[in-house]
Amino acid sequence: MAVLKTFGKWFVANWERVLFVIVGLALLGGSLTMIYQQKVTEAAAVFGLGFLSFIYANVSRFKRFKGLGFEAELWEDKQKEAADLIERLRDIVSIYTREVILGKVKAGRIGVAGKWNDHWKLYDDLVTQHNSLGQKIDFSDVKKEMDDTFLFDMTLPEIGKLREAANKGKTSARQKIADEFGSPVHDNEGHNRRWAQFREIPEEIKDPFKISTKDDLAGYALKVWHETKQRLKRDFGVDADVDPKVIERLEKISKLYQSRPVHVTDELIAWANRED
Repeated sequence: MAVLKTFGKWFVANWERVLFVIVGLALLGGSLTMIYQQKVTEAAAVFGLGFLSFIYANVSRFKRFKGLGFEAELWEDKQKEAADLIERLRDIVSIYTREVILGKVKAGRIGVAGKWNDHWKLYDDLVTQHNSLGQKIDFSDVKKEMDDTFLFDMTLPEIGKLREAANKGKTSARQKIADEFGSPVHDNEGHNRRWAQFREIPEEIKDPFKISTKDDLAGYALKVWHETKQRLKRDFGVDADVDPKVIERLEKISKLYQSRPVHVTDELIAWANRED
């Protein structure tokens, strides 16, 4: 039943083509019969009519037709070629746009923050231009990479402040050990135990950019800081302090990571440009 129903719908939509095909086949058969009967002139005329029937059966597929000279173009084929070309051009434009934007973002990054005002303006301008031209290109992967680098540039200065506070606390802890055991050390077992406690204090973050491409760098930095602060206080009685604004900013950046894509604001651009 399903096959018959499908065929019925197809026949209703294409009955004219079916009719012309049947007529064309009948005329073609007639022309062959006339050739067999050596009625060449009549056969040629009938054959022409049959040929035209086949053309009319497919007329919706032709862009233009000039008759028996057969100067015709298949409209559906040309449409397919155009669609394929547009799709290839879209891929090329997508790759080019990606390289232009990410090239600007990642260029000259050693020791300096990016010029994020220009980066985001370039991104917005290119996306807007593509949309206005009707090129609906998915830039979500580009936005994701830009967000990763944007958040990294916001986070790195704050990690530097945490590192400075942690190193100051560790220096005080070392001094506590030295004061406790003196020199020369007589209680080697106790001395080793205390240094084992010191070594349990987290090390500074290695390769923060690599972490930022896979994880919440700000959240990770806060986790390391809280553990460092806790161990310094618990094991050595050392208070490691940092400006509360550093913690507050890292918490905000962590939330931005968790709710990506990032909604870019002038304040965030200032953070990433390290203007305050």
